[in-house]
Amino acid sequence: MAGREIVSRAFNAWLERYAPPMHLRDKPEAAQREADALLAAALRHMPEREVEVWVTALCDELDRSATTRCWPTVREVEAAAGKAHVALGPVREAPADWRLDDAAITAQRIRNGEPFAAAHLRGAIADEMLRRGLISSAELAALREQLARRERDWR
Repeated sequence: MAGREIVSRAFNAWLERYAPPMHLRDKPEAAQREADALLAAALRHMPEREVEVWVTALCDELDRSATTRCWPTVREVEAAAGKAHVALGPVREAPADWRLDDAAITAQRIRNGEPFAAAHLRGAIADEMLRRGLISSAELAALREQLARRERDWR
């Protein structure tokens, strides 16, 4: 299940336990727009990792900070969402010997047709891609030719 769906289900289930504000009780469309705004506020703060832990902490924080049995405001949801990040704990640091693999990343981007640094077609990164078989010399030559053509066209 995607993170947005996890948050949406949990948040809407939490919201059902509370009553809409008095001024929205006879206005179902307005109440739905308000519920959508509250969910959007939560989703703006959704983390990329441990979404289930975070949304549980969000709902717990909203319960703790509630002063009535009425829906919170967007501001209250955003404040609770920020506090819920504490439940995730610190982000683990990379091991000391970890390094970014520029050659593998560039080769993957080339294969996927994604943008990549043109400088990686020459020098150490290009040499590394060839040495490790991440790209063939024919592919590299073709990419260099395309780059040279573009540079000529720009002049």
